[in-house]
Amino acid sequence: MTAFIPQQLRFVIAEIDKAIDSHQQWYQNLLRVLVSRVSPDEKDRLDDAHQQCQFGQWYHTPQADLIQDHPTFISLGVAHENMHKRAKQLIDLVLAKQSIPVELFDAFNDDLEKMRVQFYALRHEFADLVQNLDPLTGAQTRAGMQAELNKEHALAKRSQQPSALVMLDIDHFKNVNDRYGHAVGDLLLTKTVQSIQHVLRPYDQLYRYGGEEFLICMPNTTLEQAQHVAERMREVIAEQKITYDKAGSELYVTASLGVTSLDPAHSVEDAINMVDKAMYEAKSGGRNLVRVR
Repeated sequence: MTAFIPQQLRFVIAEIDKAIDSHQQWYQNLLRVLVSRVSPDEKDRLDDAHQQCQFGQWYHTPQADLIQDHPTFISLGVAHENMHKRAKQLIDLVLAKQSIPVELFDAFNDDLEKMRVQFYALRHEFADLVQNLDPLTGAQTRAGMQAELNKEHALAKRSQQPSALVMLDIDHFKNVNDRYGHAVGDLLLTKTVQSIQHVLRPYDQLYRYGGEEFLICMPNTTLEQAQHVAERMREVIAEQKITYDKAGSELYVTASLGVTSLDPAHSVEDAINMVDKAMYEAKSGGRNLVRVR
C-alpha cells in the first residue's frame, strides 16, 4: 500500500461524510421501528447486516484498503458490527412483542456513540492532513509536524511501541535549479515525493521539512525495519527517470538518507537532531547512501 495522496484523502473524507449522513438516517428509521412499531428493513435482520448498509458495503470493499490498517478505522468497524448485532436483537424483540431490556438498549447506544466519536475522529484527522498538505508536492507541511511527532512520541512512551524517523535530502538539488531552472526543480520534487509514497504505508507521515529535505515518521517500526525502507526509498529515487522537456530529455537524481529511532527516553527535538546528523553523514560519505544513528 502507498501513502496518501490528496485525492485519496478527499475520497476518504467524502466516504466518511456519506457514512455519517446515512447512519443518521438509518438510526431515525430504527427509532420508528422501536417506538412506532413500523415494519423494519429486512436487511437489518440479517446476520451480516453490518455489511449491507452503505458504510458497511464500502468498509468491506477494496476501496477502503487505503485505511484498513488504521487503528481508529479498525475500532470503528468493530463498533459498527456490534451496533448492528444489537439493533437486530432490538428489532427481533419488537417483532416478538417483547419488552426491551434497558441493558441491551444502553449497550446499543454505547456502540452508537463509539461509532460517532470514531467517525468524527477519522474525519478530523484526514481533514487536517488535507489542510496541511504542501501544494507542490502533496507532502505534509511543517505546520502540524511538531504536534504529530509529539503525539507519536507519547504513544511510544505509553505502549513501548517502536517508531522511527527518516530524514531525506535530494543530492545536488541546487545544481538542478541552477542548470535547468526552478520549474524542473519543482517537477523533480513532485516526482520524488510520488516515488517515496509508493514505498510508504498510508499511516506513515511524510513532511516537507525544507526546500529539498523531507522527514518521515514511521509508527510501529523498528530501527532495522526503517533502515530497510530507507534503502528502498533510496533505490526508487535513483531509479526514477524524470522527463523534463518536449524532446524527452531525462534527468536522474539521488538522495541521501538518515535513520534514527523516535526514542521515548529522549525528546522529539533530540531525535530530529540525531536523524539530521545521520543524513549529513550520508552526504559526507559520498551521497546516495543511508546512514543510521
